Amino acid sequence: MQEKKPTALNTFAILSLSLVSMAITVVTPAMATFAAVFPGQNITFISTLPTLFIVIATFISGAIMGKSVKYRTLAILGNTVALLGGIAPAIIGTPDNFALILVCRGIFGFGLGLMSPLGNALIIGLYEGQKRASILGYGTLCMNFGGIVCQMLGGALAGMDWKMTFWGHGFLIIAVLMSFFIPEPPKVEMPQGAADGPKPKPGVATIGGAVLLVIFNIVNYPNMMNMSILFEQRNAGGAVAAATALSLYTVAGCVAGLIFGQLFKLAQRWCFLIGYIICTAGSVCIYFGTTNIIMTLGLCLIGFGFSIIMPAIMAWLGMTTHPAAIASATAIVLAAMNIAGFISSFYVSLLQGIFGMEGYVLGGVLCAVVVFAATAVIFLFVNPFKNVPAGPGPAPTE
Repeated sequence: MQEKKPTALNTFAILSLSLVSMAITVVTPAMATFAAVFPGQNITFISTLPTLFIVIATFISGAIMGKSVKYRTLAILGNTVALLGGIAPAIIGTPDNFALILVCRGIFGFGLGLMSPLGNALIIGLYEGQKRASILGYGTLCMNFGGIVCQMLGGALAGMDWKMTFWGHGFLIIAVLMSFFIPEPPKVEMPQGAADGPKPKPGVATIGGAVLLVIFNIVNYPNMMNMSILFEQRNAGGAVAAATALSLYTVAGCVAGLIFGQLFKLAQRWCFLIGYIICTAGSVCIYFGTTNIIMTLGLCLIGFGFSIIMPAIMAWLGMTTHPAAIASATAIVLAAMNIAGFISSFYVSLLQGIFGMEGYVLGGVLCAVVVFAATAVIFLFVNPFKNVPAGPGPAPTE
């Protein structure tokens, strides 16, 4: 795809973007602490407000990356803005200026959104074949590992002081420094006479990937947030056990990311089916399980299954999208994933109306079982890779 191949340092720099992409989870373990510091305030905005700005910035990034702004420049800018916005409340925050803290969270989200589509777009643009599939898997591994680190940092710092929590975003300094080593993908040469014609646009994989991630996150995100409630209801260990189980969910995702390259090589046609079957099995374990062990197993299965589905979507995108449209296509898919996090709040209200306040968490798990199983059935008959060469390869250029 290009004359000069990326070096190991280039690859590590690209993967560092995935490593810090879950920096938004730094504040998750501190929500109870924030509730005590800001009585009467909707402290969920500390966690959810950045997602709206991530969506906005992701679309902007997709429109300008590699065109008017270099990938490296955008990575440095995005990570620096996210770093400064993330740690700012630790410096200027007080219990009386909740609004200012939300402004800082918006700035943090905007910076995170600028860099969020870069990692997958760079992998798709710089690597080919089996190498691309493997690095997409490693990117998922780094994303999950980074999520573990961020939550551990946030939890440890929140135990010291509520303001200390925000220093956990200092983890972003890794990506800021590594961004200076990010390579630029080769310029896409348009066929002679094509310059005056219509520009390549994101295709079926973009729409399909966006829809899959929106649906998955709408039904799954509330279950993850409210899992401690289900553990409490079933006397399965309460919040501490739920937090441990959710950490293992992420660990399972790391394992899936590590093996994804080989799995895609052996079972390209069936990757989506495998992922959704595993997620269905995990949700069934949670729904029927009444013990800590079975429910934790269920969460691990969902984490493993999603970490097969996510890189499979990106591989599908890279194999069926024109290189000139990769940046915007990646931005659309990742923006959709973040939009789902916001929509899920309304989904929770719907579940509460249907199943009641006592049963809405378990009702949400049941809905996940139905949705994941139905999607698995669809991929039993639908082959998204039908019209692409066998094995992972470069996006079509004609």
